[in-house]
Amino acid sequence: MTSTVKKSAEIIQLPRGVKSRALSTITDVISNVNRKLDFLLDGLSANVEHALFEEMWGLDEKDALRHHFNVMRALRVNGSDFRKEFYRLQGKVWQIFLGQRVDPVLNPPRGIAETLITTYKRKTESHYKVLISEIRDRFSMLLWRELDDYPLCPDIYYISFWQAIETLGLSYDERVMLIPLFHRFVMDRYGQVLATANQTLIEHSTIMESKAR
Repeated sequence: MTSTVKKSAEIIQLPRGVKSRALSTITDVISNVNRKLDFLLDGLSANVEHALFEEMWGLDEKDALRHHFNVMRALRVNGSDFRKEFYRLQGKVWQIFLGQRVDPVLNPPRGIAETLITTYKRKTESHYKVLISEIRDRFSMLLWRELDDYPLCPDIYYISFWQAIETLGLSYDERVMLIPLFHRFVMDRYGQVLATANQTLIEHSTIMESKAR
């Protein structure tokens, strides 16, 4: 599992005109993707309590019930905090991708969280492997270099979410409960994020080709 983008895009090394176009394109990709993520995270917030109530049905152990109520309360009270942290981490990952910083910002989890994230990541990568590869190729062409991965890859989102929910003040086990829900309400719709990014890259490529004629 990667903790950051493996190979910096080193955008600062590009010729001036190419650098300017690349930055403009990536800025639009980030903006459009974040709007889509806002929509998906809204869906998570709107549905997580109902989903947790479904899980609580039939639970007898007081600890299990307490954990579920803690998660619901934390999201209701501090939900905006975790979203701010999620986007802060995303921004730093993009900075690494663009060669604007080198220090890692994401740390892979351990224990059951690592197992869950690895399982969901592989499932997501398998389902969207063609589109993930296509977008990687478009970024490679944009930045004039072959890339290993990029900030829209599934593991980046899962680990960013895992770190961001530290702001909720939950226990490890309570945070783990949120991983399947993030997969269900956000990453199960990950194709919308990829489609948004891909369309933005295509549109910018078309504009650049038109100007070159």
